[in-house]
Amino acid sequence: MNLSYNEIINSLESAGIQKTNGATLPHTYSDTAKLSSLIAQQSGNRSSAHWKTAQYIIVKHDNKNYELEQLLEGWKTVIGNHRDQYLLLEELPGVWKFYDSYAQEVNLDGIISSHTTPKEETVKNSLSDKYRPYITAIKSKPFLLLAGISGTGKSRIARELARSCWATDSIDYQAHKPSNFEIIQVKPNWHDSSELIGYVSRISGEPQYIVGDFVRFITRAWENWLDSERKPYFLCLDEMNLAPVEQYLAEYLSVIESRKWRNGEIVTDPLIKNDIDGFVNLVAKLAWKSQKVSDMYLEKGICLPPNLIIIGTVNMDETTFSFSRKVLDRAMTIEMNEVNLSDGLEKKETSIRLQSTETLIGNAVEPEDIYLANKKVCDICIDYLNKINTDLEGTPFKIAYRTRNEVLLYVVNNLPYQYDLDGNKYSEGFIVSQALDEVSSMKILSRIEGDEFQVSRELLHNLKKSIIETLSSISDGEYISNEKTSESNSISLAKLSEMERKLDRGYTNFWS
Repeated sequence: MNLSYNEIINSLESAGIQKTNGATLPHTYSDTAKLSSLIAQQSGNRSSAHWKTAQYIIVKHDNKNYELEQLLEGWKTVIGNHRDQYLLLEELPGVWKFYDSYAQEVNLDGIISSHTTPKEETVKNSLSDKYRPYITAIKSKPFLLLAGISGTGKSRIARELARSCWATDSIDYQAHKPSNFEIIQVKPNWHDSSELIGYVSRISGEPQYIVGDFVRFITRAWENWLDSERKPYFLCLDEMNLAPVEQYLAEYLSVIESRKWRNGEIVTDPLIKNDIDGFVNLVAKLAWKSQKVSDMYLEKGICLPPNLIIIGTVNMDETTFSFSRKVLDRAMTIEMNEVNLSDGLEKKETSIRLQSTETLIGNAVEPEDIYLANKKVCDICIDYLNKINTDLEGTPFKIAYRTRNEVLLYVVNNLPYQYDLDGNKYSEGFIVSQALDEVSSMKILSRIEGDEFQVSRELLHNLKKSIIETLSSISDGEYISNEKTSESNSISLAKLSEMERKLDRGYTNFWS
């Protein structure tokens, strides 16, 4: 982008991003006149007190002797293990680029509103975007369950999310199957992980690891992450509950809970440890394309790549298995039962706006990654969850730390979606209320099931009352005011009413 230094400053300020004064405030910026600040020895710390509190760091071109590679390596050193920091770098006089904390280039227009039209900006950040819940759920936890009747486009959504990570004129966007997408059909006879992850065979005398398709796809994702573009990689487990998920996916369900942010990267425990028989031969077969991946596997084992997103499609009928709370606690669940038979007749492709590592993966994994910068909103969410937990007292459905963490991440990930499609701005209370409503369905209601002795009518009634009262208070009556006027636009209230009707037949659960 060709702009003067003053134009960059004015654009940030017109977008509501203020220069830091040293206070800990989100969406502030700090500027420095010297490129040398990026290559000085920083020992993993930012260069000044102001840099520590700013979300956007602006560095002006002042020395033609520095190579871009030096500057970006310096930026990664300066940023250390901090997160939510962005670099606005003048690479040449008047030519600006925008980099995230990985030193990966991202779209500058996303933060400078005065250089995008109001319509473009509001579409990007629209709370009304039909794909927003999928995008923000994935960013909160890269394990998504899409549930619903057959034929509603669940696996298609997974494929189109992968396609949306590419420019429309690219080969991958135009391909039937983008390179960052794979679909695996789950078989009813899967009762362990051997088909998906693999197993050690000793038939030939020497131990040989027979590789599963899941591990092959993990390696492709690692190659992309370490060697090239850092694109999100989508694995679709189609009809995933044709077999017991907690059996064939046991290792993944355990390892995904080990995700941490360490030294500027998302890391996990190994899915396959490097001390198993035949591991060296396994690495030779898997990672022959990339020395970086091979070396990492030999050193650490095969861990989950930061760009891996798993989407499972789910049909609930007499041929499938129900989900244990172990599985539901580790996933974000979205129902897809609404059908409009007039949709998709004029335009073939699902229209999902351009996605990236920043929009789908981000750099917040645990609540401490976002709490201090969003304390007011997080405290509102915790008060809401405490009220829900009061209603769930004495049941096996109470909320614990894992659910709390993912609720906080989901709500904070929705905060940038501030507009309707006409450019009108929603209040923060409305945005928080809608996000809490959605995530209550995903993470709380999906776990509730049983007969009338396990799930009483009083429990469902009290949950409805708490949701109405709390979300009405948070949004000052904008989002929810009372049950009659709000059930049509509240996913949680509609689901609770459905569960009440099912209880009339003696048993209720989340699944339609």
